[in-house]
Amino acid sequence: MEADKFTQTIHLAMVLTAALGVQLAISHGELGFWWQWLELAVVAAAAWLCARYLRPSDAIRDPRVLGLLIAVVAGHFALEQVLYHTLPRAGQLFEGQVSLALRNLMIASLPFRSERRIANLATLISLALMAVSVFMSVYWSVTICGIVYAVLGVGWLVTSYWNRISGRFPEGTKSEIPRGAVGLAFCLAVSLAAAAIGIAGTNHATRALAGFMPSSGGNRVSDVRSQGGVGDGDDLVQGTKDAMSFGPTESEVFLESRMPSLFDVFDDTYDAPVIKNKTLQKAVSLPPSKLEHRHSRVATTKSKGNDFSLLRKNEARRQKSLDDKKSPALFYVKGRVPLHLRTTIYDQFDGVNLRAAESHDEPPVKLIKEDGVPWYNISCPLSEGAIHSTEEHLLKFINLKTDRIPSPPRLARFQIKDVDREDMFGLAADGHPRITVDFIPQLTVMRVQSFLVSSPTLLSDSTTSKLQQSISLPDQHSSVPRIREYAQQITAGLEPGWQQIAAVRDHLRSEYAHAPDSQLSEDIEFPVETFLFDTKQGPDYLFATATSLLLRELGYTSRVVSGFYADPQNFDSGTWQTPIGKEDVHFWVEVSWDGKVWHPVEPTPGYELLAPRLNPWQRIQAACVATGQWCVSNWIPLTVIASLVVIVYLAFARLADVVFRLANRYARFGSDRNRILWTARLLQWRARIQGHRRPPGKTFARWIQESCQPISHDFIAATNWAFYSPTLSCPISRIEIDRVCNEAFSSFFHSPPPKSPASASKELS
Repeated sequence: MEADKFTQTIHLAMVLTAALGVQLAISHGELGFWWQWLELAVVAAAAWLCARYLRPSDAIRDPRVLGLLIAVVAGHFALEQVLYHTLPRAGQLFEGQVSLALRNLMIASLPFRSERRIANLATLISLALMAVSVFMSVYWSVTICGIVYAVLGVGWLVTSYWNRISGRFPEGTKSEIPRGAVGLAFCLAVSLAAAAIGIAGTNHATRALAGFMPSSGGNRVSDVRSQGGVGDGDDLVQGTKDAMSFGPTESEVFLESRMPSLFDVFDDTYDAPVIKNKTLQKAVSLPPSKLEHRHSRVATTKSKGNDFSLLRKNEARRQKSLDDKKSPALFYVKGRVPLHLRTTIYDQFDGVNLRAAESHDEPPVKLIKEDGVPWYNISCPLSEGAIHSTEEHLLKFINLKTDRIPSPPRLARFQIKDVDREDMFGLAADGHPRITVDFIPQLTVMRVQSFLVSSPTLLSDSTTSKLQQSISLPDQHSSVPRIREYAQQITAGLEPGWQQIAAVRDHLRSEYAHAPDSQLSEDIEFPVETFLFDTKQGPDYLFATATSLLLRELGYTSRVVSGFYADPQNFDSGTWQTPIGKEDVHFWVEVSWDGKVWHPVEPTPGYELLAPRLNPWQRIQAACVATGQWCVSNWIPLTVIASLVVIVYLAFARLADVVFRLANRYARFGSDRNRILWTARLLQWRARIQGHRRPPGKTFARWIQESCQPISHDFIAATNWAFYSPTLSCPISRIEIDRVCNEAFSSFFHSPPPKSPASASKELS
């Protein structure tokens, strides 16, 4: 009945909403991995095919249906074991495995929901999954799913009750379900819920369960899949936006670890610097606005700890693997990666040493409160039109001793929850944000927000005009003629602006090799020239310094910065965290046209800048471009595969005949009835491939007699017995069955295809 279909539609929407909710919950508000959706599609397709072709009369008692339901549950646990041994971080702990297995069971039961008990099973599972999803997460998308599910559930209860009492109405009474009223109530409820969320937000009391439901691993058994390991898990607590306390307890990690200082980390990674007593004849200052000679610069330099020499001693690396529990990550980054985190600014270069700035003109850090929450604003005067989006990250400090705040490019503001003292933060001598105590305390969680600028904005006419106005060429005393000529050669024919900056960057990324372990000779006077014109390979600090000098020779204001790089290869999809270790220290370049807003430039191959999020249309375009590039790079195997596909398509009928012959002759059948039915089924499949499907309502015996001439009467008798006489014995002996089936099969294959009714009437006319 129509009311039944409407009720089933609401029930289907409930189940799908619950499936989406649990997927969003286990994926931290995101859609998750592609293979999770592929698994869901395979389960749905298997269930649909089972319902389509098996057509069980009593699904709850049919062993084939029960086998399917058991298989989809057991299959997920088997898949989790495969993930555990291949991609441990992509797997789920027991709670997540049970949730996804129940989701598979719920989806697999949908095609059989005409059976009341199976429909009730799917409903109960959907209710349990939706409740768990809402309680295990604080993401607004899951909250919306919970609201939609609640409204659908009320509608399903109403329509189900209406169906039960519809037969009790007086004769002549209209008993249709008021679908318009149900739809209006649904839209009104969703609108009110969305408005409530917009006013109150998604912070609710159930957020306390966020660290409990995904299993913290606190069972004295370590598991790499742990998403919130406050006990014995391998991870730190997940730490949502409002969960600011985290860190391992009952652990010897911090008792045995000596916190390295920021400069110790750099020396451990790049080896100790070479101390040269020789005085160079000439040096350069990176920003053109601060040109001065080396002798005066060295005389005023007092912050020796902030210097970085391009010549390093070739010593054995002392860093330890992040997998070693005695050497944990320095800190964690939660959010999108890759991410550059600046800690030190170098604006002077004497040919060998990068020197940090000793003064700045930046405005002080300003404390403001937004909805009662303290924020520390950093001056980043970008216009509204230049800002593509605002990106937020969480920094979780574990084992790093520094007063510097690791800052993403174009830092706008930061906060430590409940810290509202303006004298707690300030700017270092080089203008970098810092905390006014000796170092950031362990287990501190800091939220940072930064601005992202898109590539089209940097290439726009407005940005080009600003860059052109800021160009200031170095004088003859501070310029390096060979590097200037090289920079002009790289940018020949390009308009001054970001095009030239990008050309210098792309030239180094494509023509030079990143060799982190390579070391220059201690006798080299000017390492950058040796790198650019001789070796053409080296560590990242040579890439950064060379890029800055090339841009300086073109007149652009640039500086070298150092910090950390959050590598996407270390990204943990289960917790959205990226560990930062000693090997993640990095150098890159920043460019500015006003000295206030500095834009990052990444010249080192293998490192990427964080790009703004793409809208759906841009994602489709990027996917198409990536697919096209992949096809171009793999054109040989694709051509071979395409040729094979064409051959298979053209010879499909012949190949199918070969398969059918082998299946009819060598398949195992069990009983005589199964042997005869198997041949009949193969004949129908072969006719369907050729486009001559048996019409509904026509018996197999009549159809095979019309399609195949001649056909054995023994085969007709055997098929009639197999289809319609389950209690009688077979009219032919067991020895003759194989011969009769094989002869009928061969006769059918050699018979011409039956003529369609249209062609037959045309011939008669």
